[in-house]
Amino acid sequence: MQYSVDDLVRTARRDNNSKRPYLYVNPIQGKHIPTAPECTLRMCKALADIINDKYGSDRLYVIGFAETATGIAAGICSYLNNAVYYQNTTREYREGEEYLYFTESHSHATEQMLRSYGIDKCIGNIDRIVFIDDEVTTGSTICKLIDVIRGKYGACDIGYGIASILNSMTDERMNELKEDGIECLFISQIPHEYKKDSIMGIPFDKERHIIVQSGSEEDFTEIIFKGRSDPRNIIMFSDYERDVTGYANEIIDFFRHEHFENVLVLGTEEFMYPTLVVGHMLIESGTAGNVKIHSTTRSPVVASGIADYPLYCRYQMRSMYDEGRTTFIYNLKRYDKVIILTDTQKYTCGLQDLCNALKIVGNKDITVAGWIYKE
Repeated sequence: MQYSVDDLVRTARRDNNSKRPYLYVNPIQGKHIPTAPECTLRMCKALADIINDKYGSDRLYVIGFAETATGIAAGICSYLNNAVYYQNTTREYREGEEYLYFTESHSHATEQMLRSYGIDKCIGNIDRIVFIDDEVTTGSTICKLIDVIRGKYGACDIGYGIASILNSMTDERMNELKEDGIECLFISQIPHEYKKDSIMGIPFDKERHIIVQSGSEEDFTEIIFKGRSDPRNIIMFSDYERDVTGYANEIIDFFRHEHFENVLVLGTEEFMYPTLVVGHMLIESGTAGNVKIHSTTRSPVVASGIADYPLYCRYQMRSMYDEGRTTFIYNLKRYDKVIILTDTQKYTCGLQDLCNALKIVGNKDITVAGWIYKE
């Protein structure tokens, strides 16, 4: 499928970020803006086709970048010929784990991590590592991780590739990377700092930036699914895909006697790929007529009612993973049914904040589907 630039990017203003005041928001990625899962999957297939054409015979270890690209990276993997291993980078530290550390200097949360457990045993079974992000501006963050991997594992003979929906690197920069053995693949190339000036005057409208307070204690129905793999560790992608499909089937089975016309499947922060699969399968099974997906995010972005601006309302909450951290959800609407998908292992006041944000816009029927990791 061919995509125009307008299909794939809207420019928004970051909130209080002097390093990079703009943010590219993809309207069909299923992160900031609610979108139909089939639209996201079609986009994933389009990039997967490009990767298959280039690396179709290579055994791949795919790394998706947190938090925005964790959904599409796994979605792209599902269409790849030979995605052997999969892993997300993360900003969620877990006691007792070992990590490779690198930085994303322009981000709202600069520290990035890749769990190192198991990588040494898998690195000899692959031909290439492919890093997937939604948008690549300079490639410096990915190159920092490549340097760490080369230093830790001596993986200089392995091929490397960067795949993204959008690429705003200069030709000079891409040539530099190519000389270092790193090739860049993408759906669409946009000019560096594309439409940055168009958002500089966007005002901060207090009425569109809502700080959510927790609601009552009984705002949702809870269902828990155990024994699931953790993509923050390096795993066989086939195992992860099996677990996500099983998770979707169990959710559909829970609603087997019901039908909902309009459903929102809402992920939490880095937990995004299951929203794609669950949303798609809800439609395929006949459980839902129409489904939208998106997720909470750490990204503070200005909301505005100005015509053609992508984010019209922002809800600020405590994170479900860390009550001391702020998280956001944008462009909420009312649906017949909301299903929150989350892999937080212990619910916090952040869940009540999220439920209350949903209630503010009229959502009354909320189910939380927990994903519990294997021991």
